[in-house]
Amino acid sequence: MPAPFRFVITGRLGARTVARALEPSWRTTVEEARPVVRRYLDTFDWALWRSGGRLLVERDGRATRLRWEPAGGRSARTMRLECEPRFAADLPAGVVRREVADAAGERALLPAGQAEVRRTLVRVADGKAKTVARVWLETARTAGEDAPTGPGRRTLRVEPLTGYAAAGAEVAARLAAVLPLAPDERDELADAAAAAGRTPGDYTSKVAVRLTPGEPAERAVRRVLSRLLATLAANVEGTVRDLDTEFLHDLRVATRRTRTCLGQLRGVLPPGTVAPFAEEFRWLGDATRLGRDLDVFLLDLEAWRREVTPAAAANLGPLIAHLRARREEVHRALAGELESARFTRLLRRWRRVLGRRAPGGEDGARPIAEVAGERTLRAYRRLVRHGEVLPPDPPATAMHRLRIDAKKLRYLLEFFAGLWDGEAVAAVVRELKAVQDALGRYHDAWIQSEQLPALGDELIAAGAGAGALLAMGELAAALAQRQAAELAAFADRFAPFAAEATRARLVELVAWPGGVR
Repeated sequence: MPAPFRFVITGRLGARTVARALEPSWRTTVEEARPVVRRYLDTFDWALWRSGGRLLVERDGRATRLRWEPAGGRSARTMRLECEPRFAADLPAGVVRREVADAAGERALLPAGQAEVRRTLVRVADGKAKTVARVWLETARTAGEDAPTGPGRRTLRVEPLTGYAAAGAEVAARLAAVLPLAPDERDELADAAAAAGRTPGDYTSKVAVRLTPGEPAERAVRRVLSRLLATLAANVEGTVRDLDTEFLHDLRVATRRTRTCLGQLRGVLPPGTVAPFAEEFRWLGDATRLGRDLDVFLLDLEAWRREVTPAAAANLGPLIAHLRARREEVHRALAGELESARFTRLLRRWRRVLGRRAPGGEDGARPIAEVAGERTLRAYRRLVRHGEVLPPDPPATAMHRLRIDAKKLRYLLEFFAGLWDGEAVAAVVRELKAVQDALGRYHDAWIQSEQLPALGDELIAAGAGAGALLAMGELAAALAQRQAAELAAFADRFAPFAAEATRARLVELVAWPGGVR
């Protein structure tokens, strides 16, 4: 379907007036006004909005319809639904599901705003009685605690049918020329989200803190830690409610980044103040680890099941069901921790410490660019040192240590990217991420393979058949192959990253006049 033409109504205008403005060149039919409830859907991190797309569900008492408006003014698509989708995978197979999934990934499609609409349709047909366009007149009022009062916003939309783009454009031009209309440049999603207390793009898991190279390290680090605390807190409710797996992932990453900041930037904040919090964030990291491991295992199994034969996929069913049951238990325990007095006290006390103006540690008064450069180079050298002494067939524990080294370096680069050349930092991070991805996939395969013997015993005790055990044997072989492949991928990517040329680039990138190189 060709993209619609949108206008805001600037004067008195009704459907009959629209119809008369198009006659006698076109035949028109005015349908009875109908109330509609419109809900906008997006992920918590606004992935659809960032892609330029809009996804909405409309209920008019007769049917539920989903409308997908992709980026770039491309053709909008509408389909009838039995119920509102929770994930992109819940949509019927086809272009809409593919495009929504490409943007949303594994994230849930959550309500981003709602409007109550009074809508009238004017059908426009040519001389052969073939409908060429629909003209929608709408009066919309956003719903929510922050919704504005008043009669609502009035708009007109001309929607050409497939194959009639030229006729639709002609209809739109005619109406714009003779009726009180102006181009509609407002974003309906933004209006609906504002009424619900949100703003498109108001959440990102990235560490986006503007720092100046010469500001005291103590102040800069407090600002970075405050940003991480906001990210952590924003993901608590979604994790407790188990809306999608990325809430726990983002909460865990924010926790890990906080621990890295405290550990890699020792001496910037007062040691006596932050030491108790380092232990508390370690507790939180441990509390979230098993849940995330199970999420990754289940996601990997679902992906593997799509690649194998139907018989092999069916044999994986008992293992997946068993892991889902375990995940439910682990999630209940985690939700209890996140609703506990200990966790509430941690956030309250940490927020108070970060908001307090207090003297820093021994390095607190130094320029942040100098301190950040020193610690980043130290982290790079540690990663290279540990990677260069790996034997040809390294133990998994050594690979895990290297994986942690890579994360710490990446976090430091991301914390302080704004201090340095953005493009140069992005290039280094891309190369580091390639190394980190291989280490991460190796680690996941190792963790999963370590669990298989105990899982096999549990399935046998539960009465699983031979097919399920056969599938686990095939899975064990696949995990071993993945470990070998990722070890090779790591070696290929690590060598150039550990080379002198990369070290020299990094030294130049983070250099501070008079600083240590």
